[in-house]
Amino acid sequence: MDIKNILLISTDNTSRGVMVEAVLNRLLLERGITDVKVRPRGLVVLFPEPVNSKAALVLENNGISCSDYQSIQVTPEDFEDCDLVITISEEQKKKVMEEYEILSLVYTLKELAGEQGEMLDPYGKDMIDYEYCYREIERLAEKSLKNILGGLEE
Repeated sequence: MDIKNILLISTDNTSRGVMVEAVLNRLLLERGITDVKVRPRGLVVLFPEPVNSKAALVLENNGISCSDYQSIQVTPEDFEDCDLVITISEEQKKKVMEEYEILSLVYTLKELAGEQGEMLDPYGKDMIDYEYCYREIERLAEKSLKNILGGLEE
């Protein structure tokens, strides 16, 4: 599979989706892969918002700055040039498939990592939950890259 454009879909594009994007971009950079783009979008973004403060703190604690980040609403045009759509949850996957009539190339991050179930949603919880979620995202992103981008790593 030749993946160049990854569309990353979350609900409001301010927490888990931002963390997934940051981790995927870091892993790609560490591998010297510069021609793969990860574009995060939200299903429900009424106006641009910064990263959730707890998610931002977890990212900063892990060496990732997100101070300039603003959430972006997904549009039908976002799907035109993407090679892969990654969602955070099964519900988001179903919504994307139904609303945008995308029947293939849509997977949850857990599916891409070869796992089942839902990722922890730390929203409204303590910092430890955000940190745990970040660690889960790191693990899932690593497995996902090995599963779907292995051909790019020479």
